[in-house]
Amino acid sequence: MLKSYLPAKFNTFAVILFITFWLFGFYKILLIFALIYTFLYLVLRKNRNDFRDDPVSTKGVIFSPINGKIIHIEQNVSHGLYGEQLIEIQIMIPWWKEMGIYLPLSCEIKTLLVHNGYSFFRTHKAVEVLGSKEGKGVALALDNRGECIGLTFLKCKLGFWPELMIMPGDRGGRRVNIGYFPFGGTVMLYLPKKYEILVKENDEVSACETIFAVLPDNT
Repeated sequence: MLKSYLPAKFNTFAVILFITFWLFGFYKILLIFALIYTFLYLVLRKNRNDFRDDPVSTKGVIFSPINGKIIHIEQNVSHGLYGEQLIEIQIMIPWWKEMGIYLPLSCEIKTLLVHNGYSFFRTHKAVEVLGSKEGKGVALALDNRGECIGLTFLKCKLGFWPELMIMPGDRGGRRVNIGYFPFGGTVMLYLPKKYEILVKENDEVSACETIFAVLPDNT
């Protein structure tokens, strides 16, 4: 059965509205609301996740945290929360893609910061629009045995802020669903420079399937 990120309260309210319109004979309004609900249910659909992590074969591997397209890759980036000499990868999530957010590796949630950052169209390069990404958007620092992996979520003008279901101190395995990004947006992934990047600009990536990077010893 197709699943969706629509909240349970929203689904309950929609059912009550449908029954009410049907009982009072408002069939045209019922049809309009049914079409709107179906559209939202499909856009905010949730993919079935049957991935099982093998700690041996996936050691040192970074998977894509979302479905989207690589917009920009930059080396030697500094970030006050994530560290120095980082590799910055900008990923664009179209509104029609499955919008789930997944952990790119097994880790502990170190820091979660929510800023009222500047929004911009997802097709633009963040470095050209924002310059520094510090203090903007939703920042998520992941601790991998003392090593920091960073994720920053930036809102599109035609979208919403991400909905995350984690808090600092939580631990999760690689490919675990931790939330979703309603109608898509921009995600910045920050990796230590020691990783070997296996994707390039304009690549289409799939959450939990596309390998973004590996440690050189694992190649």
